[in-house]
Amino acid sequence: MHEPADLDQYKIETTWSKRIEESIIMDSIKDDVPVEMETTILNKITELVTNSYAEPSEIYVALFVLLLKDPKGKPKTLQAIATKLGMSAGITKDPFKAYLWGKLFLKECREIGLYSLYCINEEPTSNPYIHCNFILDRKTYQKLEKLQYLPPMKKPPLPWKDNHMGGWLWENKHIILGHRYNRHDDPLAYDVLNKLQAIPWEIDADTYLSEKETNTTIKKQQFNRVMNEYLGKHFYFVWRYDSRGRSYSSGYDLNLQNNEYGKALVSLHKKEIINNQKIGNLYVAIANHAGKDKLTWSKRMDWALKQPDFDKIKWDEPILGKKAVRALKATQEGKPTGYVMSLDATSSGLQIMAILSGCRQTAKWVNCIDPTTRYDLYTEVANLMNNKLPKDKFVKRKIIKECTMTHYYNSKATPKELLSKEQVVVFYEILDGLLPGAEAIMETINNCWNYEKDSHSWIMPDGHKVYVPIITTTNVIDSDPELGNIPLKFHKQNQSEDFKSLCPNVIHSVDGYVAREMIRRCDFQLSHIHDCFVFHPNYLQIVCKTYREIMADIAKSDLFESILQQLINDTSIQVVKDTDDLDTYILNSSYMLS
Repeated sequence: MHEPADLDQYKIETTWSKRIEESIIMDSIKDDVPVEMETTILNKITELVTNSYAEPSEIYVALFVLLLKDPKGKPKTLQAIATKLGMSAGITKDPFKAYLWGKLFLKECREIGLYSLYCINEEPTSNPYIHCNFILDRKTYQKLEKLQYLPPMKKPPLPWKDNHMGGWLWENKHIILGHRYNRHDDPLAYDVLNKLQAIPWEIDADTYLSEKETNTTIKKQQFNRVMNEYLGKHFYFVWRYDSRGRSYSSGYDLNLQNNEYGKALVSLHKKEIINNQKIGNLYVAIANHAGKDKLTWSKRMDWALKQPDFDKIKWDEPILGKKAVRALKATQEGKPTGYVMSLDATSSGLQIMAILSGCRQTAKWVNCIDPTTRYDLYTEVANLMNNKLPKDKFVKRKIIKECTMTHYYNSKATPKELLSKEQVVVFYEILDGLLPGAEAIMETINNCWNYEKDSHSWIMPDGHKVYVPIITTTNVIDSDPELGNIPLKFHKQNQSEDFKSLCPNVIHSVDGYVAREMIRRCDFQLSHIHDCFVFHPNYLQIVCKTYREIMADIAKSDLFESILQQLINDTSIQVVKDTDDLDTYILNSSYMLS
């Protein structure tokens, strides 16, 4: 017999999920489609299908759903409908062949009056649009408009046991996010997702009642629906991986990976009293939200303690800042709190590059060495640039952060987009020789690109398989004798000479591994948003210590060597690091998380 929480969860999934759009649409038109038309369509499908496992009835449903599912009535191109129809017929490896099958089938359907075809412009090369001759009634469109990406679960999600089974009770999604090419059945780190899924959360009522939603694109009706359903109740996030092994919580209106308001809206359901010895951590959190995170720990606490009136603080993050102040007041009154503070790695990608290379100079600028100084690389680069630039050409830290981060991931476009020509020249002058370890790691990974493969893969120390397909975009002209020249654009898994994506993918896979180890090694409620770790204030010191220990372990290991050997399929390759004692410096550092 199902528990009430099961029934509650089933109700949400089976009435909110976009997966039910098929049944809503087909129920709506079942009495409108003439029997003769239905029979003709099914016969045409049977004639054209070459795969024994493709069910004509499923293709029939896919046809009407594709034609009718958009409540806003946006026009749909022939390519969009035809390609998806071809894939529903089992032609999944070649999107162009899927399109050709779908186009042929649609031409057959056009003859029986299912839809009309038109072009928006009169150009000789254009993609025709399809207009279905059936229209859904208003009530059906209203039902479709209520469907949404599922919010968190009201009960602990099903544990992930393989790449297909886990998370929701009724909704069925692959464990790997993104493009279908990302998906595979090789082993992944299920234990970490299952531990994350076991953490109960709740809506922070004070934030909900006193603050305004700052996301201007959010659907207010949907948001209110979720709030009404979850306010005063605890819930759990479903977690999944991307192709590199970085983990994500599912949900839109309620999600850890959200804007400032969205982050403040979520608190731990299992509350704890903040120990007297740890109350200083709340002052650190308050200082961080006021933009003081570049100061040392002691200076942050001193700054917060000296504030005469928290209500008059000029916040960088006012919603989160006021929430931290409320947590402090509750603590002073002896009340437990579910407030979570967060610490970010000070440039995790460059930290990883420093550690993999053993480069002390790179490690210094990203706080892997000096325990007494809180370095900020991006401020340093901006200051060095401004020393060389005229005052009217000065650059801001925010811009330089984006340029610097992407530079070490092979990006030439970002600096060109964000900086003037004069600034670009100075930018590269400053970076030249500043972070030699990062440059060496980037160059080494670039040289491992396999021009003959359509994917790269490697296995991390915890057995997690990283599989990154190479997706290319192809532009094709379909010269149709009836419809003319139709421009097509397809995404396809293919070989490529564009090596630039491999470096960020390798570094992100290590970043994902670090996060997984953090979740494994901490025996308290710890969550994360990539390299930003979220936890109760009682555990700040343990979180920082655990992060240092994991990074020190990687510095001592042959992880980079192992990844390179797998990329080029050569176990004889060896990596010689700049130094072999970086781990000892890491363990004594202070600001790798800040």
